[in-house]
Amino acid sequence: MNLLTSATLVISVVLVSAPALAERPDFSKTRAAQSDYRFSDNQPAQYNFQMQRTTRHDFSKTTAANSQYNFSDNDAVSSGETRLDSSQHDFSKTDAARGAS
Repeated sequence: MNLLTSATLVISVVLVSAPALAERPDFSKTRAAQSDYRFSDNQPAQYNFQMQRTTRHDFSKTTAANSQYNFSDNDAVSSGETRLDSSQHDFSKTDAARGAS
C-alpha cells in the first residue's frame, strides 16, 4: 500500500509542478512592446456575433434516412407506465419542503 501511495504522490507532484515551472513567454520582446510601435496602425477587430439559428434539422443525413435502413430491426417499445411530462414542477413534494413543515 505504501508503494502505491508513494507512486501516486510522485506522479501527482510531477504533473502539477511541470506547468508551474514551465517557461513563461517574455512579451517585452514582441513588436508591440517596442517604443516605436504604433497601435493606431492595427486593423480594427471584426465582430460578427450574428448566429443563424434554425429549428429545422436535416434528417436526410441520419442513419434512418439511408435506403438500406430496416425499421423492423428496431426494438419494440415496452408498454410500461405512460408518464405525461410537464414543464411545471411541484416543489411542495421535495425533500426540502417536507423538512420545513
